[in-house]
Amino acid sequence: MEFRKAFEEEKNDVLKLYNDAKKEHLCVWNDDYPTIFEVEEDFKTNNLYVLVADDKVIGALSVVPENEMDDFEEWEQKDNVIETARIVIAKEYQGNGYSLYMIKSLIEKCKLENISAIHLSCQCENIPAIKTYKKAGFKFLCTKFMYGNNYYLCEYLF
Repeated sequence: MEFRKAFEEEKNDVLKLYNDAKKEHLCVWNDDYPTIFEVEEDFKTNNLYVLVADDKVIGALSVVPENEMDDFEEWEQKDNVIETARIVIAKEYQGNGYSLYMIKSLIEKCKLENISAIHLSCQCENIPAIKTYKKAGFKFLCTKFMYGNNYYLCEYLF
């Protein structure tokens, strides 16, 4: 298993993961998000990561270059922070700790880069994701209504 930056030829694999996830009952994504636009932007800014197992892209996450949640008062750390988004694992690989593996790999990468915190939002009804972020050591700060749903604001402090 390998967690790394995506190669150009893997962009369609990531898009397929997103589109497959949109069919699941816990997913709040829709036809307008995420799309090839987000995949292209994440790849172009060198912020698209993949998890590869069995020579197949089974997961992805993005580090958002412009953090749209920076202005929220609830964050304990506001400087030298990254936001991660669009975390996805192929349905047939879910329930095996792969999301946790990706998050922990990102945490290790951020430690090496002297990042102060990782921010993310988690849809309040997504119990598997909530469990993953808690296991990874994220602090759940509050709930916010955004994009038509309730989300937890989660922060990992270094």
